[in-house]
Amino acid sequence: MLEHFFATMAYIINGIEMGYNSVFFLGGVLIFLGVLYLLRGRARTVWILLMNLIFYVWAGGRAGLAVILATCVIVYMTGRRMETIYAGFETEKKGLTPKEQMGLLNCYKKRTRRYLWLALFLIFGAWAAVKAGKLCIGQTTDSFREMIAGKGIIVPLGISYYTLSSAGYLLDVYWRKTKPEHNFLDLFTVMTYFPHIVQGPIGKYNRLTGQLKNLPKFDYERVCFGLQLMLWGYIKKLVIADRLALFTSTVFAEPSNFAGTEIFLAVVLCAIELYADFSGCMDIVGGISQAIGIELDVNFRQPFFAKSAAEFWRRWHITLGTWAKDYIYMPIAISPTYMQWTWKLKKKYGKFFSSLLKELLPLLLVWLFTGLWHGTGYGYIVWGLYWFALILLSHAVKPLTDRFLKHFAIQMDRPLYRACQSIRTFFLFVIGRMFTVAGGLQGCRLLWKQLFAESRIWTFFDGSLYKHGVDRKYFYVVLIGMILMFCVDFWHEKGIRIRKTIAGLPLPLRWALYLTAMFTIVIFGVYGIGYDAASFIYGAF
Repeated sequence: MLEHFFATMAYIINGIEMGYNSVFFLGGVLIFLGVLYLLRGRARTVWILLMNLIFYVWAGGRAGLAVILATCVIVYMTGRRMETIYAGFETEKKGLTPKEQMGLLNCYKKRTRRYLWLALFLIFGAWAAVKAGKLCIGQTTDSFREMIAGKGIIVPLGISYYTLSSAGYLLDVYWRKTKPEHNFLDLFTVMTYFPHIVQGPIGKYNRLTGQLKNLPKFDYERVCFGLQLMLWGYIKKLVIADRLALFTSTVFAEPSNFAGTEIFLAVVLCAIELYADFSGCMDIVGGISQAIGIELDVNFRQPFFAKSAAEFWRRWHITLGTWAKDYIYMPIAISPTYMQWTWKLKKKYGKFFSSLLKELLPLLLVWLFTGLWHGTGYGYIVWGLYWFALILLSHAVKPLTDRFLKHFAIQMDRPLYRACQSIRTFFLFVIGRMFTVAGGLQGCRLLWKQLFAESRIWTFFDGSLYKHGVDRKYFYVVLIGMILMFCVDFWHEKGIRIRKTIAGLPLPLRWALYLTAMFTIVIFGVYGIGYDAASFIYGAF
């Protein structure tokens, strides 16, 4: 009897989704927060680590946990080893001149470099193996035995995110920008921190470790702000993004069945879907962290208000751009060899061409890496080269653009001009999305072909548009949701703190807003049988 009971419970638990947007996860977070507020001191960090492990095993599997544990051991031991080597430098440098100290430091850096390169090879090697395995094998598994037999590849949860954070941590220790963590459990807690393990943001371990060691006491306003942010994230994800996905996935599954009007609408809505999905997840994990007492790095800052390609990527997936700048772009751009080469180019070709060529190599490597980070295949490489070309081209033509605007007395601060710039940048993003959204370059060619093959403008009026996954009623719901999302971003762009404004409303009105938001999710959200609760778009990376 008991055996049957436990078998039934195991079956039920295995069938429960542990994604950020599952009801079970939401209930678990509320219980987790309730217990967290009752604990004090070190027990709170241990409780967070326990939640990390439960979430990781449930959502990512035991094999994935073994991989991330091995990664943490490598990162921890390498950091401590580099610290031990540098300790010798601190002893020997006493009494030396600054020049002698620099020479001695370079010698010690050479000794630490072998450990750094070995660690980076191992953690990036695991990441590359997963990427290649997903491309070649296709099937995933949670068993080392099946992986060895070639039946699938183990894909550790959040590997693309914790790999970059781990590499950044080791490079910061190597450059002596941060001290290595001495407590293994603290490092492992940060690496597996459940709110950001799936989709980031890509934070610095030393910043998160410092916050985990000094968690604030319960604060009603902070917890309310965190829960409000989660609620808004769920609206963006379940009501807007997942409803749009029903339409866009139908079109992109068989582009040849659709014409210009449907294709154009699908690629535009797909860009909005991606933003609502990814930023919605960031709001959910940011809200959970804020309720805990941890401030994660901002990952989005109203990207559709950007006026250029470069500015767009300073607003979209900010932590990935910051990582690429800190650990790829700047080390190349300021390296003595590269600076000497660009100095020679400046003497030979002048300031303008040398400045252009100075950006060429580091920018190219950044965007090749960014493309491969997002996915495998030629589509992602071309996507990276597309953004590389746009940013480099905008830098090249800036002097001509400035002269043109000055000659015709065009005022760049006019709202209409700024709006045109933002619309142009948005459609550049839409075009870039077409390289990958329909299955690679072949799908991209088919999208362009169908876009100009036949317009079928009448689909807007004869009702056939509403037969592809989203009916007329839900199209209006999504439209209202997109307008609301735009308004919220507009207010944020103007510096208006919406949650602070809501907190100042009378209690009945405030709770009317909360209940309206909750019922909106319940009534209009996409969930239930057949719905993949773990299907955040960026969760696949």
